[in-house]
Amino acid sequence: MHDNFAVYVDKVVKKYGSKEILQQLCMTVERGFIYGLLGASGCGKTTLLSCIVGRKKIDGGEIWVLGGKPGEAGSGVPGPRVGYMPQDIALVGEFTVKDAIYYFGRIFALEENTIAERYRQLHDLLELPPDDRYLKNCSGGQQRRVSLAASLVHKPELLIMDEPTVGVDPVLRARIWDHLVEITRKENTSVIITTHYIEECRQANKIGLMREGRLLAEESPSRLMTLFNSETLEDVFLTLSRRQEEGKLPAISSQPIVDDQNNSVIVTDNTGSRTSVASVSTFEIGHGSTDILTKKKTVIKSENSLNKNRMKALLDKNWKQFYRNVTGIFFLMTFPIIQIGIFMSAVGGDIKSIPLGIVNDEATIVSCKDFSWNGTAIPSTTEYGECHFRNLSCRFLTHLDHPMIDKVYYESLDKAKEDAIHGKIIGVMYLSSNFTDTLEIRIKDGKDADEEIVDLSEIKVWMDMSNRQIGATLKYKLIDLYTDYQNKLFEDCGFVPGLGDLPVDINFIYGDINEPYTVFMIPGSFITIMFFMGAMMTSQIIITDRHDGVWDRSIVAGVTSMEITITHLVLQATICIFQTLELLIVVFAVYQQEYLGSLWLIYLMIYLQGICGMSYGFWVSVISTDHSMANTVLTGIFLPMMMLSGLMWPTEGMPPFLRYFAKCLPFTLSIESLRNVTKKGWSIDHLQVANGIGVGLIWTIFFGTLSVYLIKKKR
Repeated sequence: MHDNFAVYVDKVVKKYGSKEILQQLCMTVERGFIYGLLGASGCGKTTLLSCIVGRKKIDGGEIWVLGGKPGEAGSGVPGPRVGYMPQDIALVGEFTVKDAIYYFGRIFALEENTIAERYRQLHDLLELPPDDRYLKNCSGGQQRRVSLAASLVHKPELLIMDEPTVGVDPVLRARIWDHLVEITRKENTSVIITTHYIEECRQANKIGLMREGRLLAEESPSRLMTLFNSETLEDVFLTLSRRQEEGKLPAISSQPIVDDQNNSVIVTDNTGSRTSVASVSTFEIGHGSTDILTKKKTVIKSENSLNKNRMKALLDKNWKQFYRNVTGIFFLMTFPIIQIGIFMSAVGGDIKSIPLGIVNDEATIVSCKDFSWNGTAIPSTTEYGECHFRNLSCRFLTHLDHPMIDKVYYESLDKAKEDAIHGKIIGVMYLSSNFTDTLEIRIKDGKDADEEIVDLSEIKVWMDMSNRQIGATLKYKLIDLYTDYQNKLFEDCGFVPGLGDLPVDINFIYGDINEPYTVFMIPGSFITIMFFMGAMMTSQIIITDRHDGVWDRSIVAGVTSMEITITHLVLQATICIFQTLELLIVVFAVYQQEYLGSLWLIYLMIYLQGICGMSYGFWVSVISTDHSMANTVLTGIFLPMMMLSGLMWPTEGMPPFLRYFAKCLPFTLSIESLRNVTKKGWSIDHLQVANGIGVGLIWTIFFGTLSVYLIKKKR
């Protein structure tokens, strides 16, 4: 029996959590009829329409649309047999008026000349804005007219419109209704329309009055007004609503009310019989219905999951969304440059101008001002290996003329320490009054020097280590400067070269001791920038599409979630090509950083991390309800992943379990692998390069597969 109806809804239940939105709802829409679905906001109209077009799964009952179940292969629903105008505009703001109509025409596989002809017809009928006007620059009423045109462009068998005439001029509203009547008569199109303007549904062949998830009545407008002895449909609706409130209607009814042969209003029982609805007397449609009831359903051949025409239309949509959004282009193309530029300029450079207090009891500030090294180290002419020193405190202080150190002289050690306590200086250096003499004795006596001599010949330093990075950096710099000072002093004395060095000879297989810390952090910066750029870009674009309704509307038109996802990722993967290139140009060309491995391999590893980030962003967009939630997820995961990646602190300093966990994250091993390529010159056949690429690919596949699964589960 359901083959004779455009829409046949039988005892449908739809729940959101524990709340039942549709309560064993029954509804029938004959072929070639205009069906007006009336009800207040929140009564379940939009949810019902979403179930009819196959965008939401029902929790009970059955729905048949044009002879098939929505979502079944070959049903054409979702697909070209249905035209759907949602309550929201659900169009791309960067589209022109013409783009919007052509987009849906191409989705429905219409020929270009057919689309052009339909566009001209709809443009005149609906008084659309100029062809080249962007939708984001159109008024709300103009946007709704374009939205309506998009649902009509392919002349569907079933047209579903959710509040199509809101904000539309009354004269134009009348023309739209005239057009709906015309296409039902001439083209046998079935129409379901929801509206707040109850009285405009007088032209409908049949209306359903809906409240709290159920139909209170389902009849032709004129008969309902006759049955209830009312002059308006609003009065009928008010009467039924009051009866429901008073408990005179069953709490849950599988059948709407109908009339019996004596024209008295009755309520059908809950036995599940559909006879009363199917046998309602002939509606006032103004044309015969015999052909309608006997019309056989059109069989649509099942489409492949990926359709060339649809994907071409989607790619065109995505490209126009991208290049017409100037702010978005500027952000996506300059953000990587800004990020890596800030990193290269701000991170890893030598620390400068650290205030260090100097207390020199051996010489005054004036005496050291015009100091010369000449005569400070005089080899003995009488005893071999001895050397006489003079004013070594001033000589050493000249070695502190370094950009890192800003010398601040004090007369009193106590005053210097007080300033260090109050944060005015980072540390205090003290040289005793007989520093030179005691140092000469210490060198001469060697192992026989007493404790007092050793103590007085020391350069004493008190450091503020509350900022460990600055304190430790200054500490090692002072040691380096003293070693250099001592070697030059011993050289003047004629001692064996290198005698002043530490008795440890350290050589380097890779790298250089003088390399700035920036070099170590470059691979990690590449990986993290691309990963989170990809994640942010993908999540924001997809959520915008879904939030604006473009995603759902395209799927109702027959596009698959896989097609939408792939076309989004194709565009973003293309953008990622240029973003990766920008990073390499800034680091290796502008900042002249050196690398040992293959540049192509470096590029590939960074690019694949961008793809992994896109896959992660896809998952974020699926689990997030809006942009705020997506941003929370992205930023909430960013810091833990950064801390565990080895970029901020080596993984070797973590507890064993946490270390193994960190290496399983998307870019911990990838950073190590990229460092092995840039600093060691290793190729992809080395295990410690391949494992980083492999982990990234595994996470890419995992996030992508999980996202597709969750999309299907959410329906």
